[in-house]
Amino acid sequence: MGEHEEKHEGSLMEKLAEKIHGHDSSSDSDNDKPSESSTKAKVFRLFGRERSPLCIPEVHIPKDPVIEFAEALRFESNLAFTVLRDIASGRDLKKFLYVIAGLWILSIVGSWCNFVTLFYLVFVLLHSVPVLYEKYEDKVDPFAEKAMHEIKKQCAVFNAKVLSKIPRGPSKEKNKD
Repeated sequence: MGEHEEKHEGSLMEKLAEKIHGHDSSSDSDNDKPSESSTKAKVFRLFGRERSPLCIPEVHIPKDPVIEFAEALRFESNLAFTVLRDIASGRDLKKFLYVIAGLWILSIVGSWCNFVTLFYLVFVLLHSVPVLYEKYEDKVDPFAEKAMHEIKKQCAVFNAKVLSKIPRGPSKEKNKD
């Protein structure tokens, strides 16, 4: 099997050499055939390489940056889990209500379109809104200040009318006896 592959490879090289030199296969002269190394050089030149393929160097990833990245990722993940636990337990009522409102709005918007469309819209907004903000910053900031003032007023009204009427359990103060 090895001889057959060498014979086929040799005949392929000879055919390429004949094509390059313009010889046809009926030539019987052995002196006209180029050497194997010159044939390889011409084939490499034919495919855009002047010399044989280069050796590919070995790639090593240093240990320290990978460990630093893993530690930073672990720290951020633990911080995110802590925030999620606080939200889920209801310790921070304001964040808890924000999450409920955000998920409710997301479910409404999600019912209007499928996930791919929603992902595309979010992608486009995340890339275009910062550019638009930088361009029109002087017009957006006063409007945002007015909107924040109005939102704070509405939150104060909501707090006074609804949240203040929710009974809270007795505080967990320890006796210092």
